[in-house]
Amino acid sequence: MLCITSGAGFGSNGSYSYKLPADDVLNAIDLSQNTIIASTLLGSIIIFIPISREEHELLEAVQARLVVHPLTSPVLGNDHDDFRSRENPVGVPKILDGDMLTQFLELTSKQQEAILSLPLGSPDTVKSSLKPHVPSPIPVNQVVQLLERVHYALN
Repeated sequence: MLCITSGAGFGSNGSYSYKLPADDVLNAIDLSQNTIIASTLLGSIIIFIPISREEHELLEAVQARLVVHPLTSPVLGNDHDDFRSRENPVGVPKILDGDMLTQFLELTSKQQEAILSLPLGSPDTVKSSLKPHVPSPIPVNQVVQLLERVHYALN
């Protein structure tokens, strides 16, 4: 399950809208019936969208590359993994960062290719629980289609 979080605050983008052309794959999937939407007391919106294990591993690999690339890494140089896993009990799966992944769709195709061709960071920069069978580099079209499908479920 993919969780997308978005906080309301200064400097954050309100919403993203990515439209897909009518697609046979999407006709068979009714994500609107399988999506859970929640809100926190501070106004953040959390959306749970079902995805397969392979899709989760793919997005996890993309996120691991995004957090170390200069165009998409945290602005203050904070450790993204430490921030997202803070106060999580041991053994609880990590949630993917929808705000981080959304940045990928805002990049040019050359920037997307550059990010996906990066090797995964060293253990000092990225602590990732990726499975060894995730190929490197990752096909750009596959990532864009998956991220667009997730955004299509939100609109």
